[in-house]
Amino acid sequence: MVKDYRVVFTERERAELVEKEFDDVPAADEIVGKNILSLISTGSERGGYTQQFPSERYPMQTGSSSVAVIICTGEGVTDLKEGDLVYHNGHHTLYCKMKAEDVILLPEGVKPEHALFGRYAAVSMTSIFHASAKPVESVVVTGLGMVGLMCAQMANCFGYRVYATDPSEERRNTANRAGLVNVGASLEEWPELKGSVSTLYECSGNENALHAVIPYMRKRGEIFQIGVPWKKTSDWDAHTLLYELFYAFISIHGGWEWSIPLKSDELHSHSSFSHIRSAMEFIAEGKVHVPEEMYELRNPEDCGQVYHDITIPRMAPTSMMLDWRDF
Repeated sequence: MVKDYRVVFTERERAELVEKEFDDVPAADEIVGKNILSLISTGSERGGYTQQFPSERYPMQTGSSSVAVIICTGEGVTDLKEGDLVYHNGHHTLYCKMKAEDVILLPEGVKPEHALFGRYAAVSMTSIFHASAKPVESVVVTGLGMVGLMCAQMANCFGYRVYATDPSEERRNTANRAGLVNVGASLEEWPELKGSVSTLYECSGNENALHAVIPYMRKRGEIFQIGVPWKKTSDWDAHTLLYELFYAFISIHGGWEWSIPLKSDELHSHSSFSHIRSAMEFIAEGKVHVPEEMYELRNPEDCGQVYHDITIPRMAPTSMMLDWRDF
C-alpha cells in the first residue's frame, strides 16, 4: 500500500487534495501507473464544480484525461512495460490502476502535454464522423477554446475548407499560430460564404454563435452542437430558431462525443479510443498543433485555487493541467 492523493469536490465550489491508501499491486491484465499530468476539462469540470449536487454525492472525484508512467504490470500484460507513457480517462490522482486495455500508449516523440489534447480533438471527431459533408466542402467552427481549436484542425486535416471564428483576438492569434488560415471574429468577414456552408461545428456553447451562422448555410446543411450551453446568453426564443432552421432546410444534432462506442470491434471501426489514438498520432506527426500558450501547468496542491480560477472568464490560456511530476 502507498499513499495516494486525489482531487475531490467536497462541496459546491470547493476542491481539495485528499490523501488515501492505494493498493499498488496489479491484478492480472492490469497496470499500475503514476500520473505525470492530468488535464482539466474547463467546460465540464467547471460545470461540476459550480453546480449544486445533493449532499450525498459529495465528496466526488473529478477528471477525465491523464498521462501516466507505468510503474508495474500484472500477469498477462505483454504489450506494455514499466516506463511506458500511457493515456487514460481516469481522475486527477497521483496513482492509477486499471485494465491494460483501458490505456493508450503515447505515440513516439509526442510531448505528454500535447498528447493530452488528443482527448479533446476526439470530442469533435465524433461529430465529424457523423456529418454527411464530404472533404473540400466549407465548414465552420465557432469558438476556439481547446475543443474548438482541435476541431478546426482536425477538419482541416480531413480536407475540409475550414472557417473558424471567435470574438477573442487572443484566441484567434493562437489559432493562426496553430496553422489555421481562415480565422475571424465572425463570418461577416467572408460575405461570399452566404448560402454555401455545409456544416457548423458549434464549440462555444453560445447560442448567438449558432444563430449567426444560419444565413451562411446551404440547404440540407447540418449543425452539431458540441459546446455545452451552460447558461442562457440571448433573449431570442426557440420559435425564432425553429422557424429559421425549418425554412433553411437545416438539421441540428447533439454533438455528444460518446454517441460512438468506447472501443472498436469487428462491427465498429470508429470509437472514442481509436479517435483519441488517431488524434495523438496527428499531434505527434505535426499535423495538429498545440501552441504552448493554450495551457498552464499548475500544482495539484493548489487545486482549490485552480478550480476557482477556471470559473473566472478568460481567453488565455484555454486550459489548465495539474503537474504531478514533482509532487
